[in-house]
Amino acid sequence: MIYLCTTPLWDKNVTSSPYPYLTKCFRNTILQWVPISIFWLILPVWLYVLSKRQFKSEPLVVSILFITKMILTGLFLLGQIIRIIHYAILLTSEKSYAYLLTPILYIITGVTILWLMNYDRLKGVFSSGVLFIFWLLVSVVSIPDVIDYSIFIYHQEIISIAFWTELINVWFIFFVVLSLFITNCFAEKYINLETTLNERAVVPELYASFPSRILYGWVTPLIVQGYKKPLTEKDCWELASSEKTITIIQQVQNYIKSRTKNISYKKTDVNQSEEEHQNLLNGVPVVDVKNPSIKRQKKVIYSHALFHAYRDRLIVGGLLKLFSDITAFSAPMILKLLLNFFADPTKPKWLGIFYAMLLNVAVFIQIILTRTYFQTQFMVGLRFRSAITGLVYRKSLKLSNSSKQEATTGEIVNLMAIDASRFAEVTHHIHTLWSGPFQLIIAFVLLYRQMQWAIIPGIVLLFIMIPTNLYLQRIQKKLTSKQMKVKDERIKTMNEILNGIRVLKLYAWEMAFIRSITHIRDKELQYIRRKAIVSAISNILWTFTPILVGITTFATYVLSSETNVLTADKAFVSLALFNLLRGPLVVFPNVISSVVEARVSNKRIQKFLNNEELDENAVDRVPISSDGKSIKIENGSFRWSDNVQDPLILNNINLKIDQGSLVALVGMVGSGKSSILAALLGEMNKVSGRVNVSGSIAYVPQTAWIMNTTLQENIVFGREFDKKLYNEIIEACALKQDLDMLPAKDETEIGEKGINLSGGQRQRVSLARALYSNADIYLFDDPLSAVDAHVGAHIFKHVIGPKGILRDKTRVFVTHGVSHLYKCNEIFVISQGEIIDHGSYDDLMHRDNILQEFLHSVDTSDSSRYIRSRSDASSISVPMTPLELIDNPLEINENDGAPELLQPISIEIEDDKKKIIQKETIQTGSVKFNIFSIYIRASKLLLIIFIFVFFCLTVCASLSSNIWLSKWTDQVKQKNTTINNNNNNTSTSFNNQIHNMIIYSTLGITQGFLAFAIQLIQKFSAYIASRKLHWTILIGVLHAPMSFFDTTPIGRIINRFAKDIDAVDAVLPGAFSQALTTLIIVVTTFIILIYGSWFAIIELIPLAILFAFVQRMYVSTSRQLRRLDSVTRSSIYANFGETIQGLSSIRAYHVQQRFIDRSDKFMDRNQSCHFASSVSNRWLGIRLEMIGNLLTLLTAITAVFMRAHLTAGTVGLMITYAIQITHALNLLVRTSSEIEANITSVERINEYAELTPEAPWEIPDRKPPSYWPANGNIQIMDLSTRYRNNLQLVLKNLTIDIQSGEKIGIIGRTGSGKSSLCLTLFRIIEPTNGTIMIDNVDIRLIGVHDLRSKLTIIPQDAVIFAGTVRFNVDPFGNYSDTEIWHALELTHMKQRIAKMDDGLLHLLAEGGQNMSAGERQLLCLARALLRKSKIFILDEATAAIDMETDRLIQLTIRSAFKDATVLTIAHRLHTILDSNRILVLSNGCVEEFDEPMRLAANPNSAFAKLLENANIRPSDIPPYNSA
Repeated sequence: MIYLCTTPLWDKNVTSSPYPYLTKCFRNTILQWVPISIFWLILPVWLYVLSKRQFKSEPLVVSILFITKMILTGLFLLGQIIRIIHYAILLTSEKSYAYLLTPILYIITGVTILWLMNYDRLKGVFSSGVLFIFWLLVSVVSIPDVIDYSIFIYHQEIISIAFWTELINVWFIFFVVLSLFITNCFAEKYINLETTLNERAVVPELYASFPSRILYGWVTPLIVQGYKKPLTEKDCWELASSEKTITIIQQVQNYIKSRTKNISYKKTDVNQSEEEHQNLLNGVPVVDVKNPSIKRQKKVIYSHALFHAYRDRLIVGGLLKLFSDITAFSAPMILKLLLNFFADPTKPKWLGIFYAMLLNVAVFIQIILTRTYFQTQFMVGLRFRSAITGLVYRKSLKLSNSSKQEATTGEIVNLMAIDASRFAEVTHHIHTLWSGPFQLIIAFVLLYRQMQWAIIPGIVLLFIMIPTNLYLQRIQKKLTSKQMKVKDERIKTMNEILNGIRVLKLYAWEMAFIRSITHIRDKELQYIRRKAIVSAISNILWTFTPILVGITTFATYVLSSETNVLTADKAFVSLALFNLLRGPLVVFPNVISSVVEARVSNKRIQKFLNNEELDENAVDRVPISSDGKSIKIENGSFRWSDNVQDPLILNNINLKIDQGSLVALVGMVGSGKSSILAALLGEMNKVSGRVNVSGSIAYVPQTAWIMNTTLQENIVFGREFDKKLYNEIIEACALKQDLDMLPAKDETEIGEKGINLSGGQRQRVSLARALYSNADIYLFDDPLSAVDAHVGAHIFKHVIGPKGILRDKTRVFVTHGVSHLYKCNEIFVISQGEIIDHGSYDDLMHRDNILQEFLHSVDTSDSSRYIRSRSDASSISVPMTPLELIDNPLEINENDGAPELLQPISIEIEDDKKKIIQKETIQTGSVKFNIFSIYIRASKLLLIIFIFVFFCLTVCASLSSNIWLSKWTDQVKQKNTTINNNNNNTSTSFNNQIHNMIIYSTLGITQGFLAFAIQLIQKFSAYIASRKLHWTILIGVLHAPMSFFDTTPIGRIINRFAKDIDAVDAVLPGAFSQALTTLIIVVTTFIILIYGSWFAIIELIPLAILFAFVQRMYVSTSRQLRRLDSVTRSSIYANFGETIQGLSSIRAYHVQQRFIDRSDKFMDRNQSCHFASSVSNRWLGIRLEMIGNLLTLLTAITAVFMRAHLTAGTVGLMITYAIQITHALNLLVRTSSEIEANITSVERINEYAELTPEAPWEIPDRKPPSYWPANGNIQIMDLSTRYRNNLQLVLKNLTIDIQSGEKIGIIGRTGSGKSSLCLTLFRIIEPTNGTIMIDNVDIRLIGVHDLRSKLTIIPQDAVIFAGTVRFNVDPFGNYSDTEIWHALELTHMKQRIAKMDDGLLHLLAEGGQNMSAGERQLLCLARALLRKSKIFILDEATAAIDMETDRLIQLTIRSAFKDATVLTIAHRLHTILDSNRILVLSNGCVEEFDEPMRLAANPNSAFAKLLENANIRPSDIPPYNSA
């Protein structure tokens, strides 16, 4: 420096001078070079970041702000040039090279800045952080020059022209620099050229100014809006392109491809959206089926792909964390300087104010760095969540059937709902894994400087605690893993219950399934309880550790030497360091716990994503061969799984189908007809052989799959709308009249699973979808089974048959019917998985008797009589809710004898009658105290009182120990003077130190034990609350009426049982635990500040008002954003559930990509709400910490001005806790906000717990006798009923008397009231007027379980639960094995079940996926036969069964129910011809009720007309049999 300056670099007496003075050399060198150095250090990093930006921006226009900055920068350069001229010409004294070097460096930097400003503009940068920081620093370093020159003028009388020139230039540069700093506080104007589809604004962060970005000012408009009115989804911003799911998936897949296929990582260009959307489905190369050796290859580790794809952001987060930690530890060092200032009364006041401000700046920088770090990590977590959810969804579209059986819907929902979130959350604190030890090392180094070797016992204690906690974390990991497995089982079972809720209600099986769920929940609660105990011990060890370390360190320091005196600066700087030590120690176990849970989740995700996929080579897509065959299977053998031990489902299949031909596949139940279609779709595992398909495929499954969207969208299915084609298809599928009846025609929204359509309507919509696809090959899986004879004939004639729309297409037609076989080009007869014969109808009839046996399974005197006349409601097991709920009773074509179905209760949405499904309720406003009181009551009030008492005791113990330490250090200072005067008092002083140490240690240990008691009691009360709340929602949902399930998507209910229960199980207990710990610190701090100085009250009141205002604004916004987050998350799961149900259709039509895009859209909707929620949290955090920091500054400055009245010990105590309050205040509001945000889960649980229940299950005082009903008489008198008070009557003054043992056939048009009558018998809907007496008991006066358990309905929709065969037939365990085998024998299922591995204990897959549709139906029939009720209702129980089995089952029904009263809703007329009487309903009234022969004899009767349409002669009706 000798060569640069002519004056000294530093003045050692600066701290004693009356004003802050820096030497001219220091001002012109070090001080000026700091901003220049920082600029050149940051510049290359900034240029690298700009080059790596993942989105292209348009260059910004040259604005007034830009021109102003350029002009001011030019003026700044002019000022530096003037300095050089001054140096060269005007300066006459000894010249300093520093005075020349610094302006030259500034000129070089200034010119670079001019270039950088234009480069930023071209790159679309609205505000430069580099330039903001540079001009801020230059403004700050210019201040000493301004002060020095100004003071010099004040003290000098004669001033030279050179000095005046220099002074003017200094002020000129200062104003220019200040102006540049101010202009860089603003951003360039954002012009929104593009309007997003949903008209939502893009994230303002992209175009906000740098100060707004670091202080989250761009979030303020959202917070203010949320404060003024409840936020909606449209208020949340549109995600930036780089944060959208499609972009994120692409980035992760690029890395996976580079690892698995050795290709280079390709940069994502989000502007090329079309390219991004291509081949995304196949971008997850988990099982490359084109490579047969892939199963031996190493599995892809997806966590590596995620971390690698975002390693740059993770590194930036790590650097931010490093600088944040370093600045955090500067605060105690500045505190030491401040306390030394109080120890020396000769020091000037400006020095104390300087230290106070320096402390404030250090804490402020640390706040900014910490918030930026958390935001960076959050964005990585957001991307992780999008990536995992997207990958899981894409994988689910590719799962093989064996993998699908291993991973249930509930498990996959858990992967999306819980595991993805846990994996994302771990990123928030993952750097603590290295930062924690790093902070410990710095803390110990600084403590060593304070306390020397006295810190060794503390370090030893710490190292004893770490392995103890690691052991506890290992236990927690095992418990978490086990809990997640049980949680999966619970969600899976709940999913099945909801899917089969109709059967549960009608069979009165709720209690059996409540016991099943409760048993699973009890196992889960055991793990939760054990986790709570381990967590409480772990938390208190980490909380207690700093206290013990402090006690042992102080004790060792005092006891190690009589000369060691615990002064204020040693005690409170050490205490501040211990508080910093507490941070990593408290967070570290939570981080370890998060990492443990994330590892568990990672294994589960990993296992799922590496599951086996469908074999893409199972079906070869080839051009049509020369022989004109469009479908060809050669020597094909297939099974559902890849397990070689499993039996073959199809064996030695040889099948050739000509292009444009109509081919029928016929055979008995379970023969393999549907399996052949599955093999052609590539759904089965090909063992051997070859499958060739030429052209695109359209598939009509046996059970129609309908999406929760408009009817038109269900048909068009994502293709371009062609009105002419659409209308032609509507006519061909006989849908025109159905559309006319719907409230909004084809724009009517169809509910989940098509609940507001009848079975026949659903099947015809499915058929219309196939026609609209305009495919080359059509696969029909018994589509006519769901429609009556007339409609079936119409569809065959106009669609499938030789003169239909598809006459030139290849059609494969699976059927149990016989009436259309002679019109087929070729018939394949399937038996036991093999093709036993094939040929034309005539050839087969003449050649052998196989087809003849099939045709003669029923009387063939008039083959047209055997048309499968199953009515339009066939695929619904039990009636739902009638369309009257939406509009007037629907009338359809008089030949379409479909029964009306129960339709969902319409939710009255003004100006939108299209909506059927109720939108999920989004609560608004603050969470009512009632919700907290529900949680408190669930937690046991006594335990809450205990927590409050221990809280007060803990605060008292904390205050006592800290105030005692303050008094102790003050005593030491006083006694030092005495000791110096009288050395004989040394031993007395030493004894006093020991006395003080014992009291301080006792108070500290007491505080630790009290804190442990709080934690343990709180965790136990949270466990009790979890148990009770799950019970209340379970009971509330299962007590709800059927109308609730008809209007509520299953995904929404599952979300309450998955995410909301998880919040109550895991999130709320942790939040309450942290809130209590933080509240102790906050209360203690406020009391200490007031104890130190009453002036603190003056400071605290305005800050408290500001704090309350900020917190209030935030909470109202945050609460609503969390609710929106929860609601939009439900859409993801509902969409996923719908996808899984229609997986075979989606894959058949090859529309996976469209569904992926749909899922991504739902994900982005949710992520935008989640993002808004998180940044509002950052907005709050930075403001609260700034309020806390302001409190620290005011406390320190107050202490400086009152130092004559305050001791060093008191000041040390005040400032130590004031520093601590910065973090504690933020943590308190965050945890209280987290509690309020997650208490909404209690609100949502309570909403379902308090659903309006159906009638009581049992009324003990009115319980009917156990043998009731003994006869089965049904008397209906003046019965009227409606679905809601404001709707029309669906049954009107019905009076019917049905005698014991009578067989009644019920027929009528849609809307006539057949299903309403059926539902009224089961009290699914309650009578408005009139009575129903069964064996002289009024059914309205008894419990619904007492009623439903005595009636039996044989449903058409087969509902099978995951569990044993025995559980499915007899969930209550009321019957012996012999009785069950007998029931199975009657339904012809005994042989099939006996062949299974474990017989009755054989496990059935979710939804009975490992059985055919017919077998599932037969199992449900066995379930009904076992009940031996006196009253049976049959709703076409044999719909999915071949004709021969149907004939045998009809005989079984006749014999088994010969003494029972049987009501049959007629879908096939021949099934009710032998009824004792026929009931014809019309518009809710009895139109005809008499013997079949009498009605048939009257040509004007409605029954006679139906017989005529079905070509049934009166002579075919058997004679009347009196009951």
